Amino acid sequence: MLADSNEKPLILVVEDEPVTRITLEKILDQSGYPVIIATNGSEGLSQYIEHRPSLVLMDVMMPGMDGYETIQAIRNYETEHAVPILMLTALDDPESIDDAFNSGATDFITKPINWGLLTQKVKYSLRASEIEEQLRTSQSQLIYAQKLAKLGYWEWDAQSNHVSGSKSAFELFGLPSHHRDLSLEQFLTNITPKDKPMIHQAMAELHQGQASIQVSFRVMQPDSSLTHIECLGEAFFDSDHNIIRITGTAQDISRLHKAESLIEYQAEHDRLTDLANRSSFSRTLITALKEKPSNSLSAVIIFDIDRFKQINENLGQEHGDSLLLALANRLNRVTRENDHVARLGSDEFAALLQNIDSASDLNIMINRFNQQLKAPFIINDRELYVSYSFGIAVYPDDANDAETLMNNANVARTKAKKSGGNQYIFFEQGMNENAHEMLSLENDLRKALKNQEIEIFYQPQVNVETLKPTGAEALVRWRHPTRGIVSPGLFIPIAESTGLITDIGNYVLETAIKDAGNWHRAGYQLHVGINLSGRQFSQNNLIEKVQSNIANIDYNPKYIDLEITESLAMSNAEANIQTLKGLKAMGLSISIDDFGTGYSSLAYLQSFPIDAIKIDRSFILNLDSKEGKAIAQTILAMAESLDLDVVAEGIELDEHVNFFRGKHCHLFQGFKFGKPMPEKDFSEWLKSYNINDLN
Repeated sequence: MLADSNEKPLILVVEDEPVTRITLEKILDQSGYPVIIATNGSEGLSQYIEHRPSLVLMDVMMPGMDGYETIQAIRNYETEHAVPILMLTALDDPESIDDAFNSGATDFITKPINWGLLTQKVKYSLRASEIEEQLRTSQSQLIYAQKLAKLGYWEWDAQSNHVSGSKSAFELFGLPSHHRDLSLEQFLTNITPKDKPMIHQAMAELHQGQASIQVSFRVMQPDSSLTHIECLGEAFFDSDHNIIRITGTAQDISRLHKAESLIEYQAEHDRLTDLANRSSFSRTLITALKEKPSNSLSAVIIFDIDRFKQINENLGQEHGDSLLLALANRLNRVTRENDHVARLGSDEFAALLQNIDSASDLNIMINRFNQQLKAPFIINDRELYVSYSFGIAVYPDDANDAETLMNNANVARTKAKKSGGNQYIFFEQGMNENAHEMLSLENDLRKALKNQEIEIFYQPQVNVETLKPTGAEALVRWRHPTRGIVSPGLFIPIAESTGLITDIGNYVLETAIKDAGNWHRAGYQLHVGINLSGRQFSQNNLIEKVQSNIANIDYNPKYIDLEITESLAMSNAEANIQTLKGLKAMGLSISIDDFGTGYSSLAYLQSFPIDAIKIDRSFILNLDSKEGKAIAQTILAMAESLDLDVVAEGIELDEHVNFFRGKHCHLFQGFKFGKPMPEKDFSEWLKSYNINDLN
């Protein structure tokens, strides 16, 4: 990174040999450079992430992570400017030099180090880095300016009535570039007749002594298209205040006009589907209810796609968008001309059905609407069947205003969703009580962390052969002051939809790492599994968050096992692989949770830097069938071929234990060996085992 103009660049020295390290620090300090020190590669990576130095001096041969591995980890972490890294090496063979540059080194310094040339090498490396960054910035600004500005220069000589200027100016005024010897009238000939009075007004103001003009107008181009022009000019006068000349610029602002029109349109419409958006639909509904005939009914339908998140993850973002676009097109086809449809957000849509004569007619329309939307879609050359959760509110029976009508339709939709989906439900007054209950729960959850109501429970993991504890999975629980323990199945969806899951996940990460440290100090070398939510994993600062939590631990980070679900891993596989590599570079273990439910690509799975897979509990519960056993055996065989450890979740019976023993399975987790329990209870549970038996 570039140094601040008022500060000397910070230099990171990563060197395990004490004499060399001390000498480097002393010489750099004498040259005025602030220095931070690391004695090995892992510490060097941590220091880099924390301090973001301007230059790195990196030894090659170090215990643990060597210099090549550390440079690769730094390069994987960097997102913008590439910090110069000078490799310190006693190896001068071509192969070693190639390894240095292939790992990402900027240059190398051979040992024994020529101390007199060292500071010069550092100085010019920093200067080259600064020049490179300045060039990159200047080039970006130039490209942007050239793309944005469509400017032309012109000048009118009042005495000769002659207009001169740049080629681009004549083109902007719709004139052939070879016609340069023109009078002012000829120069302005293609301005639209409606706009010419503005030009005359501007000239009149100049003759009255005004020194400059700014006027916008339209020009008819030779191809009959219109160009919007903004013209600026400055007048020069003689001693008698007569105009000598006017010098100015002309700029094509057609794109600005289009942008203004587009902004106005987008303020009313959804960009993907081109349907009306929520605010536009609300205004339309207000107007429609005011104008509704008194002897007719109107109905608002709010609906979403069942299991859309899973569909989107399996199809990919592009095909998920194709589904939403196809649904929007179908909505336009199946609704009547005086009905209105909108996309409210994500996979949530709305329809306003108007001028309905009776309740029976409404039922007929809704049944037809439902059936027409259920017809399969062709996405990526495959048939895709989709179901929906519909909520319906009727005016004036269910509400007398637009806002309440939409709220009631949404309450009914939520009821349909929670009842399993694939259905439509009409609003009933009692539904609001449940909606208020969920809102109350959401409000309480927002205060739960602050009030120390969020707890971490630990479920034991045991060795398959010895059945002795080797680790635990950290599971979040909410101990509500009046409700008691709230089911994760109830509050986790609320946390995810509100974004609270990020703060909760960070709390779980911090707490579980601290608890694991306490167990290690007590003599238990246990792994701790920590789940990362989708929102956590998509955060730009995830690596920094994890690094800050493990920076001061006094045990090997390999005992920290970060778990992500298979569907999350596959949601953006290429980008996720890079994130996982960054986490892996810190020495952490990586596991894929709920394996078998996310339709992994084997090619991608081979690319993931993972250590273990956790067989989903649903497969364990199905072991009493021939098909269930076959699936489990297939997963075990695949894991063995990829050299991955296997954790079997949901172990409850002796039959489950017997099935997995002797196969490629390493850990058991389930009620047979222990339910999730608070940290205090888990620590007491550990004491029932001999420490020597656990290590």
